[in-house]
Amino acid sequence: MRFTKVTLMGAVAGLLAFTASPAVADEVKWKPVDTDSTWHCSDYYHHKGSRNVFFKSCNVVNASNYAQAVLVVQNKASVTINIEGEVTTNFGGHVDCAPSPLGAGATRGCYGPTKYVGPAAIVGSNARLNFNGIDEWLDEAMER
Repeated sequence: MRFTKVTLMGAVAGLLAFTASPAVADEVKWKPVDTDSTWHCSDYYHHKGSRNVFFKSCNVVNASNYAQAVLVVQNKASVTINIEGEVTTNFGGHVDCAPSPLGAGATRGCYGPTKYVGPAAIVGSNARLNFNGIDEWLDEAMER
């Protein structure tokens, strides 16, 4: 019986250690942005770190009921800036947006994973932009 108790206690301790480990999000690179009618975005907001840096949160949903969240950043400054961020969703997508320079006048997006959401889903996402060491969050939700 002692072997069973020790084995069971070891299994429970291992399970607790596994479930207590934090999840690690994938880190993705910034890519060009080309929107169409499948993009549902918030308005652009200026980042509190600069009146020349704008960002918005978008949910892209196609006719097959797959969705993807995107953090879009515009640099209207006359200099290159450094950005990083994060995208989270209510449909199983979470990515970290890799630290990256963003040239003057450029627009780039950080794309979360594409996931099936179904025909009647409420699709929601949160996006965080870090610029000049200052974090700012946006939320975007759409009912289908």
